[in-house]
Amino acid sequence: MLSEIPDRRLGHFWEVGIVLLLTVLAFSVRVYRVDFNSLAEDEVAKWAAVQEYRHGHFAGVNSEHPMLPKVLAWASLAAGERWSRVAAVHCWPSLNPEGWLRLPNVLFGAATTAVLFMFCRRMMGVAGSFAASLFWAIAPLPVALNRLTKEETPLTFFTLLACYFYCRAAQPADQDNSARRWYDLSAIGFGLALASQYILHLLGLNALAWFLAGKNGLSRKPSQFSYKRFFLVMFLTFVVVNPVILSPANFNVILHWLHHDGVKHSGYDFDGTLYMNFPARLLAGVPWFYYLWLVLIKTPIPILTAVIAGSVLLLRDRRTLASCFFLSLGLVQLAGLSVSGAKWIRYSLPFLPFLYLAGGYAVQQTLKAAEGKVLSRALVGFSAVILLGWPLLELHSWAPYYSFYLNSIGGEKQNIARYFAMDEVSEFDTREVAQKVCPFAPVATTVATARPMSMAYYLHACGRADLQIVPLYDTHYAPQDGDLIVLEPSRRFFETQRFFDTLGNSGMPHSEIRVGPVLASTIYLFDPSVPGPKNGKEEFTLTQLRGAKSRFENDAQETASTNTSRFAFSDLTRRLLQ
Repeated sequence: MLSEIPDRRLGHFWEVGIVLLLTVLAFSVRVYRVDFNSLAEDEVAKWAAVQEYRHGHFAGVNSEHPMLPKVLAWASLAAGERWSRVAAVHCWPSLNPEGWLRLPNVLFGAATTAVLFMFCRRMMGVAGSFAASLFWAIAPLPVALNRLTKEETPLTFFTLLACYFYCRAAQPADQDNSARRWYDLSAIGFGLALASQYILHLLGLNALAWFLAGKNGLSRKPSQFSYKRFFLVMFLTFVVVNPVILSPANFNVILHWLHHDGVKHSGYDFDGTLYMNFPARLLAGVPWFYYLWLVLIKTPIPILTAVIAGSVLLLRDRRTLASCFFLSLGLVQLAGLSVSGAKWIRYSLPFLPFLYLAGGYAVQQTLKAAEGKVLSRALVGFSAVILLGWPLLELHSWAPYYSFYLNSIGGEKQNIARYFAMDEVSEFDTREVAQKVCPFAPVATTVATARPMSMAYYLHACGRADLQIVPLYDTHYAPQDGDLIVLEPSRRFFETQRFFDTLGNSGMPHSEIRVGPVLASTIYLFDPSVPGPKNGKEEFTLTQLRGAKSRFENDAQETASTNTSRFAFSDLTRRLLQ
């Protein structure tokens, strides 16, 4: 017995070393050039909320989202400002504000690697747990999603942590006197998850997993569990870190948001076709196979093979705790999201750990089957090299454009931004568009764009607060002579389709902005004198786009300022065409 204690401690230290190594790896790939791309619309909303928080305004600020992620972004930006001042003196590396805003999610994404390992260790061996957490650490899909200031990353971290604590409490190996503590910690985890994003169904899916486990005799009767205590601890945690929920104004905003009252544009471009993307449309919205296709083409082939094999095994071995969690938080969650009419890549993040759990289970079972067989062990060793090396090489070749990743099934770099451009490209190039416009646009020029918040942020940053930002999806917007219209294929909505139908073939002066391997935006200088498309239907639409009279059309006098503007527009045209 005494000889087993050092062995147990050695094994414990070995596992701690594995967890630290995987977490550092996950952090490294997520933080690499995390600030290279522009802020998205949602990220600018978080940045604006932080500015309001700094002035003591908390209620009614970005109220459809909980307070916790914004407070963490506030702390990160404050720390980043101090670090940047010190780094400038000592010539140390630092991040742009975009990077500091995203750093909390980078940390949460990396920490999820450790939690996934510990969670899987409750159900399988070291090898399978290592594989599952490795998949999370280096798979391009979670890496890309963890590099954005979206609520799904802390939601996934805290939900998985809560599931792990609940697992510690509910498994028979634990003593009764420690179960209550683990249940309390699980309740705190679910409270923090709810304070990250207003989503409750993950708590229910955890309950479903343990219901299945109970049916299979895999859990004890929760003698130390109290529903009242659990939900009280959860609710208190939620309120403590998200006190603005007590504000009636915030509650009303949430209700309006649930009724889509704040939606100004609609449509999701999936593989070149625009679909309605409202949750209530269920199967009538974005196609039901969206997430299956997402996982199929955005997962490295070795990881995908392990996930598919593990899924088959877990469907067969249903009397295992791993199968219970895979069925509930994996397949049931995937099915629910597939039925919904609104689909976005980031919605997939909470079910990915449970798909990787299946992949880890396949690795564990393969090693078990290979025990004592020399040839099989050699094949397993070769497979392990492929399983680790292939995804790492692919990750390196796509860096830092992880969101563009496609495997060979999806067509790799030949089909970049073909299927999920709205999520993959999004507002990546807003900074570059602003830098192109700022030096040459005349005073008070109208800039029409489908990303008005992020464009306003970057135009203000370059000192052009005079430029008038107009949402391109505003159905009342009618272009006028000299307007700058920014067309972003990744922001193609039903409300902006008319501009894509006309401007692309109009012959108007334009300039293209690329983000790495893709054409992200085209800036058009609207000129009614340019002949429209020869196609009759498109020509009629162009006439509609011209709408209101040109603000230069009825000028009675040619003042010096007007001449300057004309010269500036000519110069802008020349610059845009360069």
